[in-house]
Amino acid sequence: MWLIVTLASLVTFIVLVLCVSLDAVFHIDIYGRPKFGMRLEWLFGLVSKEIRAKKKKAKVKKAEIKGKPRRRKRRDAVRGTLVILRTKGLLRQLKVLIKGILSRLEIRDLTLDFRVGLDDPADTGLLFAVINPASLFLGSSLPYYINLRPSFEGEAVIEGYGYGAVRLRPVRLIVPLLRFVLSLAAVRAAKKMVLTKWKGKR
Repeated sequence: MWLIVTLASLVTFIVLVLCVSLDAVFHIDIYGRPKFGMRLEWLFGLVSKEIRAKKKKAKVKKAEIKGKPRRRKRRDAVRGTLVILRTKGLLRQLKVLIKGILSRLEIRDLTLDFRVGLDDPADTGLLFAVINPASLFLGSSLPYYINLRPSFEGEAVIEGYGYGAVRLRPVRLIVPLLRFVLSLAAVRAAKKMVLTKWKGKR
């Protein structure tokens, strides 16, 4: 009996914790070296946490000095991601997930302005063929500034800035996340991801 009471108390406590609002303010600036920062506030400001990106010392591997191995790995990673994103029904489920999450967020401010390009202009075109519908959907359905621009200069580049302030009750994300994770498209994508990694290790 005491075990049931303990489990019920634990579940109740977790639900209550997840019901408390979480405020987040973030900013990202990518012009040369990326700069990122976020401030989290919980329990109406009684608990707060400042998160900043730590600077890491660059480590250059001998195999990557010439540049070609690094470019090949990056291109393989991009193409593997595109293969996964082309999973039947996945984009629709991602759209439903994003819409479900955004509908549960209280977005106070949001500004995104980025220029993105890959080593191969063809890969850039394929990438934006996937993400453009989502960015256009978000830009047209939200009263905020969202601008993602492709770069076809033949070099990997991502630069721009972003700022946002949101409020969230974590418990409200359980339903859309479970709906996505348990969807057939997500299961297919997970299977492709496992097979891709397994083939890459062979």
